[in-house]
Amino acid sequence: MNNHGIFSPDRTKVRTLLSIKSIFLFLLFTFAFEMAYASSVYSQTKVFTMQSAEKTVLQVFKEIEKNSEFIIFYRDGVIDLNRKVSVNVVNQSVDKILEQLLAHTDNGFTIKDRQIIIYKKETSATPSVSQQKNKIKVTGVVTDAKGESIIGANVVVKGNPTIGAITNMEGRYEVMLPSDDVILLVSYLGYNTEEIKVKGRRNINVVLHEDSKALDEVVIVGYGKQKKESVVVSMSSIKPKDIVVPSRSLNNSLAGQVAGLIAVQRSGEPGYDNAEFWIRGVSTFAGGTSPLVLVDGVPRNMSDIEPDEIETFSVLKDAAATAIYGAEGANGVVLVTTKRGRVEKAKISFKTEHTISSPTRLPEFVGSADYLSLYNEALRNDGEGPQFSDELIAHYRNNDDPDLYPNTNWIDELLRKNTFSHRYTLNVRGGTEKAKYFVSGAYYNESGLFKNRPNGIYDTNIGIDRFNLRSNIDMAVSSTTTVGVDLAMQYLINNYPGTGTSTIFRSMLITPPYAFPAVYSDGTVATYAQERDANMRNPYNLLMNSGYAKEYRTGIQSKVNVNQKLDFITKGLSANLNVSYDYDSEMIIRREYNPTRYHATGRDELGQLIFSTVVSGNPDIQDPKNSATSATKKIYIDASINYKRTFGKHDVGAMLLYMQKETQQHNVPLPFRKQGFVGRATYGYDGRYFIEGNFGYTGSEAFAEGNRFGFFPAIGAAYYLSNESFYPEAIKKVVNKLKLRASVGRTGNDKTGQERFLYRPTFTTNAGGFTQGIGDTGGTNGIGNGIVEGRFAAPYLAWEIEDKQNYGFDLGLFDNRIDIIFDYFRSERRDILLQRRTVPQLGGLRQDPWQNFGKVRNQGIDMSMNLNQQIGKLKLSARGTFTFTRNKILEYDELPQKYGYQAVTGTRVSENTLYIADRLYTEDDFIVSTNANGLKTYKLRSELPRPTLGGLIGPGDIKYKDLNGDGKIDSNDQKEDVGNPTVPEVVYGFGFNAEWKGFYAGIFFQGAGNTSTVLGTGADATFFPFQWGVEESAVRSVVADRWTEQNPSQNVMFPRMHSNNFQNNTVASTWWLRDASFLRLKNIELGYNFDKKLLKKLNIEALRFYVQGNNLCVWDHIKMWDPEQGNSNGGFPYPLNRTFTFGLDFTF
Repeated sequence: MNNHGIFSPDRTKVRTLLSIKSIFLFLLFTFAFEMAYASSVYSQTKVFTMQSAEKTVLQVFKEIEKNSEFIIFYRDGVIDLNRKVSVNVVNQSVDKILEQLLAHTDNGFTIKDRQIIIYKKETSATPSVSQQKNKIKVTGVVTDAKGESIIGANVVVKGNPTIGAITNMEGRYEVMLPSDDVILLVSYLGYNTEEIKVKGRRNINVVLHEDSKALDEVVIVGYGKQKKESVVVSMSSIKPKDIVVPSRSLNNSLAGQVAGLIAVQRSGEPGYDNAEFWIRGVSTFAGGTSPLVLVDGVPRNMSDIEPDEIETFSVLKDAAATAIYGAEGANGVVLVTTKRGRVEKAKISFKTEHTISSPTRLPEFVGSADYLSLYNEALRNDGEGPQFSDELIAHYRNNDDPDLYPNTNWIDELLRKNTFSHRYTLNVRGGTEKAKYFVSGAYYNESGLFKNRPNGIYDTNIGIDRFNLRSNIDMAVSSTTTVGVDLAMQYLINNYPGTGTSTIFRSMLITPPYAFPAVYSDGTVATYAQERDANMRNPYNLLMNSGYAKEYRTGIQSKVNVNQKLDFITKGLSANLNVSYDYDSEMIIRREYNPTRYHATGRDELGQLIFSTVVSGNPDIQDPKNSATSATKKIYIDASINYKRTFGKHDVGAMLLYMQKETQQHNVPLPFRKQGFVGRATYGYDGRYFIEGNFGYTGSEAFAEGNRFGFFPAIGAAYYLSNESFYPEAIKKVVNKLKLRASVGRTGNDKTGQERFLYRPTFTTNAGGFTQGIGDTGGTNGIGNGIVEGRFAAPYLAWEIEDKQNYGFDLGLFDNRIDIIFDYFRSERRDILLQRRTVPQLGGLRQDPWQNFGKVRNQGIDMSMNLNQQIGKLKLSARGTFTFTRNKILEYDELPQKYGYQAVTGTRVSENTLYIADRLYTEDDFIVSTNANGLKTYKLRSELPRPTLGGLIGPGDIKYKDLNGDGKIDSNDQKEDVGNPTVPEVVYGFGFNAEWKGFYAGIFFQGAGNTSTVLGTGADATFFPFQWGVEESAVRSVVADRWTEQNPSQNVMFPRMHSNNFQNNTVASTWWLRDASFLRLKNIELGYNFDKKLLKKLNIEALRFYVQGNNLCVWDHIKMWDPEQGNSNGGFPYPLNRTFTFGLDFTF
């Protein structure tokens, strides 16, 4: 077969990808080398011309820093900064200036890259033997309360700061003391200073504790940053090192990691495996439940961000945090910030990961012989004779002729046992006060579970190749102006079969093993004797013989940030501008293949197969054609005035921001637009009392003038009780931090799917039944059908409103070795945007009108806990999160129900409506009669409720409860809110870590609770045996646990089998209701960080080797498939993967 067109075989694809990767990595390594080389030669190539007289040393230092990228370091008291000097150099390097500056002094200098260190010569000179005898050497390590080494801590003698040292990369120090009758002062920014009496000791290890009043840790909040201590909102964060992403999508690593965030992954298909997630559950029944995701302050998709690019990941949960986003903050906000440059020499980091994957669970099916026997049993239960003889079944059981009596295992024929993925990332990070940069490149490749065609004409497997590039550059244009330029790109190439993945998996569930082999032994393409409908297809042909498709996805994100200090107006005032332009495009190219298909009817006298032609096709693969193209551009602008200042014990802050964004889709003439104003005011007093007010004022195109803009205010307060002077010291030794928080506020929502301009009426042309004009023959409809009203005008529509409350506390125990954050939340969403379903058609409306109607309450708790402890050189830590959320529908668009248990009002969102299974019928429930063939018939006793759901009723079928007592089982016996919702109400995670001498190990568990699934719902033919007849069904092995005349047990999974009359048993009922809670061993990681002293000799800063296992085990009640996947496609969508990863990470 010819291989035409733009797509070549696998070998060419590999060569192309290798070429792209080679160029890609070459450019990155070239850039990295240039940055490193530039750093090493800067001090030799940078020249100065300086002619100054009678300037102080400090003035000369400032002039050097102003006119270069050098930074000068010195300890207080080491040098006389007020000494007057004269410097006269022309086109000389910085060391010439320093030589003149420090001549005839006891100071010396060293230059490391762009850092100049000033020291006293005596500290660097080798002391004489007599001096060594007179001085005492003291060494030690400085760590924090968690056991982490503190780099750059000051260790000086009290009263003589010229004698001291600074801790190195391992937190170690060495200081020469004149005697042991001195006191050491050990200090570091953000920590309490410790005074240590030497008293003859020669090794002194010091633990510094956080100073809650001086703590300057900064966290990302809406449209800005705040000190952690002053935050009054409810928010959760996850450290980048805890974001373990063995797959493509960042979304898939969030479950159980962040308090308040509920994440569920329904599919493991490469490129389409993004987990769904909600913040604090679901608070509406009308859609629009996804949170707002901001990447570097701009609304963007985060699934294809390379994990190594992430600096911070935060979730904003309460109104005080989200009201500032107005209409888009109702469902919570996720803030992702990417890494930026630092004032340091260029650091190059490279990481490579290689992963092997296998499905967590796959269904098991019975073989051909058992399948046919089961069908005979089902016929018997329906009062009919067997269709398949024992002789025929024996042929299948004995595998007499695999072509004519096949026993096809479709999973083995179509799916691989293992798949592979590879990831390579290269980052360069560094900068000076003038310019800082972070540049990152990554390549990720993942293959799917499908097998390839044996002849390799084209690739039938799912596969994804993703390239990531990011460049974040910050420049100090002047002493008051900074400019940031960000550019990012993602380029994805997806390969997949010509038939959709879900269709192939579904076909494996409904194709019996006896029908035909995957392919006949002589290579002939196999199929049914007749392909009577679209479901009667050979799964092997859907994969191997339907062609293939290539999908190309491109994402480009750009942003320019300008920040201008306005201290000349008033100190602390600044202006900020962000402008971003994003572009996303997608193109799908298909090549179709439709070969002739045959069915074997027997063998001739020579033993050759006899075929009948079922479908005549084309032996050649078709030329490529563009089957889909789409593109979207997004423009986002925000401009703000910011104020932040401290007056003694008073911290004051304010912001006023204007926001506008526009989204233009390629096939929609009018862009989607939104604009609004945002405001914030903050006040803090003495590190104890904090209050913050926010508002969002947002406009939406969905509403008419007068309702177009919504005002969404919020206020929050915090009280740092542990910072009070009266806080008892005895309690502080145990509860060293106690912070109370509370907030109330309002958010809004205008999401209505693709419906736009809801306040305007629409009209439909060519409406049937409304004719216009007289035709040539005198009849009607001479000029076509009429124009009728479509959507009813709704100028009264307004914003959905959600009022939120949050109350919480932050607790630090035992010097923050235990850190607890707890929140209780409650919200009520009203005026929900929906189309009314209870308006009678007699009103003359052709479409259901839109209205603000409905109310949902949502409440719950979320909490996180972190524990840290060091025992000698062993560092131990543990972390955990817990979220519980429950909603209740307070108002719903429904008519008054005859029976209270059928009302939706008062139930939960996404609940189940089920019949209540009582038990299985027994023979005692019937009057039994037997015909001449020995087949029994059953008549239900009159005192029992009469089923009306369809199908035959007999012993072993499901008996339902008659809830309304009317003597029959019908739709009035369905009950609302049975079991638990499909979205979990409880999500939790917990993990443990240990480190010892470079070795480390970590384990993390993730779980979900208060969630249910109903087996077979929405895809009954893929789960219940023989739903579409014997030719379009596959029976799972678990059907062995069924009711039979020989096993008339009530404790079985399946009721008695039916060949056709199955309706009574397959309706959604509590018989099929299952608890979908689970506990998953999400991640195990083992690794080793190589000794830094050894690495320093190799000019390597850090080197790490590690192995990871993900999705290793799950404990649940379903067993047949992964419980997280729900019941879609009969429980057999593309499966989730168990992965093992080997990685190497180093920095130099």
